[in-house]
Amino acid sequence: MKPVLYMAPIQGITNCVYRNVYSRLFEGYDFAVTPFIRNCNVISIRCKVLRDIFVQRNSATFDLIPQILSNSINDFINLSKIMFEMGYSTVNWNLGCPHKKIRRKNRGAGLLSYPETIVKILNDVITTIPNQISLKVRLGNEVNNDLFTLLPMLNDFPVKNIIIHPRTGSQMYSGETDIDAFEECLSLTKHQVVYNGDINAFETFKYLANRFPTINMWMIGRGGVINPFLPEQIKSLAADTEEKTRARFVEFHDELFASYQKELSGPAHIIAKMKEMWSYWSKTFEGGNHVLHSIARTRNLNQYLSLVGKFFNNNPKLLIYTSHGPKLKV
Repeated sequence: MKPVLYMAPIQGITNCVYRNVYSRLFEGYDFAVTPFIRNCNVISIRCKVLRDIFVQRNSATFDLIPQILSNSINDFINLSKIMFEMGYSTVNWNLGCPHKKIRRKNRGAGLLSYPETIVKILNDVITTIPNQISLKVRLGNEVNNDLFTLLPMLNDFPVKNIIIHPRTGSQMYSGETDIDAFEECLSLTKHQVVYNGDINAFETFKYLANRFPTINMWMIGRGGVINPFLPEQIKSLAADTEEKTRARFVEFHDELFASYQKELSGPAHIIAKMKEMWSYWSKTFEGGNHVLHSIARTRNLNQYLSLVGKFFNNNPKLLIYTSHGPKLKV
């Protein structure tokens, strides 16, 4: 089966600017789930938290699915209806955000400790909103079996699919992904499942695809930012030389930088955003960490462009051809 690929929501990274530029230069993704949108009690599409999903600001060719972070039934309903009016027939409910401040408020992965609450919210929301709902979850909040309790409770709900990241919230993004626990989840749900977690290299994807032949939908997160060619590699859409691959990456960097110049005000904000991008790209190239440290000391745009230009002109070795991704708990 041809794999269906989702761009994962990464706060501060996979926003509309990134998605638009990426879509112009690369192929492979079929869907993108947006970074989460918090509770919005203003029943208006002018609400500033919705700016990232305004249709006129999104030109990406893949389908966009806005994500909601909420434990309020009323806010969830209000947001979903506004999104439907904007043209979004599906919304994604974030039950996987691992950040402590969010989990302590019983949102994101924190809500997984309360499966009855999740069921109550779904009962009220699904019967009220016009959108379909997909879920993005983890194995649990503090322990890795919360999801074992929740999944059978969801089987009678008309959920479009369930995106499962096989870590707990307390793990954040460290430690191994537990694919044995993921396999257990498959036996507990009737819903279509999307695998999400540490697909950082083609070899990792190939291993997972062989391990789970019934899974056809995959979400790529940090690995797709570090290696923007990964979706094309998975779908066998590109086989360029390292020189051509490097040239495509430079074009991607330049277009993204130019787009952020239009989007953000002042050099400090633009450099801060590019530093955020290089926190991922430093793993793309040999010597990337040196660039990241140098960018941290950069104070103006000309200095930044000169620094990055010299780095690219030295034809740094691409590490995306040698990386085999993280170890998996098997």
